[in-house]
Amino acid sequence: MPATPSLTKISFPTEALLVLLCGLAYFYAFQLNAYWFEWLEFSHGTNWVYLPSGLRLFFVLVLLRAGAIGIVFGTLMVNYSLGNPDAHVFNIVTALISGGSPYIARQLAVRWTGLDEQLGNVSGRMFFHLSVLFAAVNAFTHQLWYFWQGQTQNFIASTAAMAIGDWTGTVLVLATASFALKAYKKIKAPEL
Repeated sequence: MPATPSLTKISFPTEALLVLLCGLAYFYAFQLNAYWFEWLEFSHGTNWVYLPSGLRLFFVLVLLRAGAIGIVFGTLMVNYSLGNPDAHVFNIVTALISGGSPYIARQLAVRWTGLDEQLGNVSGRMFFHLSVLFAAVNAFTHQLWYFWQGQTQNFIASTAAMAIGDWTGTVLVLATASFALKAYKKIKAPEL
């Protein structure tokens, strides 16, 4: 069996820039989602449509550690600027869950569904499985934390609502990215 090629190494400054860009993109996606879908909030931190979840999965799939750390950074910005700035433990643990859950889902997908570490075998079916797995892992970990902190009253209903919102947001973001990529390839001028 051939060895899996190692993941491409990037320099520290490049990785730091990717972390910053992922964090900022997540922060602004959160604000955009709140602007468009705040009326669909089910309970604290639980939306029926949550577009930033698509960024979480995308960043971690493609950028691994830099994506996960960027999501942690973005979540910290959200929690400290829009949430309670004095709830340090809540803000930090929530951020770690936000960055860690897509990473865990990616690792589970590698183990359970045969996802190639280099994403060489990604297909529509694989994205579907990955998006469902991610939504379930993310919702379960977040809602377990929120329930333990008294932020949500109904663990099962909030977990189901968050899983649906995360899955919907993930599908919308990934479908939009796919369509944009296809459109770009169609309008790209042929090279001579």
